[in-house]
Amino acid sequence: MAMDEYLWMVILGFIIAFILAFSVGANDVANSFGTAVGSGVVTLRQACILASIFETTGSVLLGAKVGETIRKGIIDVNLYNETVEMLMAGEVSAMVGRDDGTTDS
Repeated sequence: MAMDEYLWMVILGFIIAFILAFSVGANDVANSFGTAVGSGVVTLRQACILASIFETTGSVLLGAKVGETIRKGIIDVNLYNETVEMLMAGEVSAMVGRDDGTTDS
């Protein structure tokens, strides 16, 4: 399999994953610090600094564990040894169709 042929899928997956991570992180921060900022316990600037520190720390410390759970506990990637491109397309499609439950409907 030529990797150049599927480079666009890797780049698209990275962009989608970045946008999803940003939006989910923003929703987490709003839920965590909304009351504290609203009541004046912390300023908006302090909340942003604290959120940046703790969101980054959490993703660095626990991100590998989440990836391992997906790789070993949810999807058996060995089933896709012959059709890696199908696995890549499925993962990008799952990210595009992802609903993180943060929208109000």
